[in-house]
Amino acid sequence: MKKVMVLFLFLSSFLLVHAQYESFFGGDSWEYSEGFQPITKNTADYDPYLLGCSTNTYSFTRSDTVVIGGQKYYDGVTNGLGEYQVKLREDTQNGRLYALIENKEFLLCDMSLSIGDTFKLPVSQLYNYVDTMRMVVDSVTFVNSKKVLHLSPVSAADQGWWYPLTVGHYYNISLRFMEGVGPTYGIIPPHGQGDVLLCLTKDDTLYYMTHPDLGCWQEYVAVPDYSDLYITLYPNPSDQQLFLRFSTEENVRGVVYVRDNLGRVCLRRNVVEPMTILNLYSLSPGIYLLTFIDQQNRIITKKFIKQ
Repeated sequence: MKKVMVLFLFLSSFLLVHAQYESFFGGDSWEYSEGFQPITKNTADYDPYLLGCSTNTYSFTRSDTVVIGGQKYYDGVTNGLGEYQVKLREDTQNGRLYALIENKEFLLCDMSLSIGDTFKLPVSQLYNYVDTMRMVVDSVTFVNSKKVLHLSPVSAADQGWWYPLTVGHYYNISLRFMEGVGPTYGIIPPHGQGDVLLCLTKDDTLYYMTHPDLGCWQEYVAVPDYSDLYITLYPNPSDQQLFLRFSTEENVRGVVYVRDNLGRVCLRRNVVEPMTILNLYSLSPGIYLLTFIDQQNRIITKKFIKQ
């Protein structure tokens, strides 16, 4: 009887965790924006606050599928300088994300790993996926009940494959697998060692942003921000409502995003006037970043505390 009860509790726990698992993909559509071709210090265009010099965008829809080898893949559409074609599939049982590139399947993300496990990511050298970047899981955390795996390169040689690690102290950049998002190096094994996931949009709504200073598009110029407009947040800290007051009497149009410390979007609110109120009831206590993006893609970012 005791064995039956233990088995029942185990299965119940498993089903509960599995039921809470969040897909990497959106309900109907999803889009990845990835920065690549990093600018290094020995170039005339070097800017320490700009990660890369261009962006590739990969768009997927739930209806655009193809079956290859008995597996169903979502066929991506590329919009950017790169011409890479990619097809994705997800194993929801284990939280794994696969990419089919040039008729070869690569495991890009594995949420079933535990501390100490090693992950091998194929990377390209002259567009031949023959080399491997080795990573090890350092820790496992949960942010807003979503699982996050924190990884590090096994050796200095492995670290050299992913350039953003050398400039990551400017931004919220590290090697991570995130439930509902995927890998921070994006959905293509790194070309030229520089790819990094900038943003993930699900069903036309921003779901994840690495850092507001990077934005979702890189093109030699830094993300513009306001020099003459400010936001006052009060009360800060707050446990129920947060008031946003813009330093203008004119209507301000844009979108406010509230993100946790890993970039996940927790709240989204349209702004159409100088005073806006955010309800914080659904947020867990902690530190959050509030980002306002107007219709000209200008950005203001503020930090606040939810008690």
